[in-house]
Amino acid sequence: MSRYLAAAAAVGLLAAATPALAVTVRDCDGRTEAAYNIVEPWETSSKTFYQGQVRVAYLDTGGEPACCSAHLLVLFFNQDEPGGGMTCRLVSAEGDNGFAGIDFKSLKSSYDPARGLLLSFNYRVFPPGGDGSTLNRGVARVRVNVAGGAVTAE
Repeated sequence: MSRYLAAAAAVGLLAAATPALAVTVRDCDGRTEAAYNIVEPWETSSKTFYQGQVRVAYLDTGGEPACCSAHLLVLFFNQDEPGGGMTCRLVSAEGDNGFAGIDFKSLKSSYDPARGLLLSFNYRVFPPGGDGSTLNRGVARVRVNVAGGAVTAE
């Protein structure tokens, strides 16, 4: 085995040994999803799916807290709401903490008629106990089931 292949294998083992970050989905809290938190320019940090029924946007709460201010906003029409209202969900790193950053350009979607819309995006987080000089990277996967009125992390 060449030296390069051995190094690549070692990096792969280290990546596999890194614990996965728990991505959470929670109700909007009345602060984080405020329009002024949508990353500018809006044209490049928001997308629509299902002919405009599902909307997502990259939010950043102005760098506060410094470790974890980035969130993904998911809005969708909920037919169970009186008047056909919108359901609002926030995708965050853990609990109320956001990500250190989201690569919104990496946002991809796929559709399964039985399960709904799957969104995936790359993110960065500060490792627990780290000194803040390095970031861990990961991929978040979130399922939006409009018919079921649910957004879940996978």
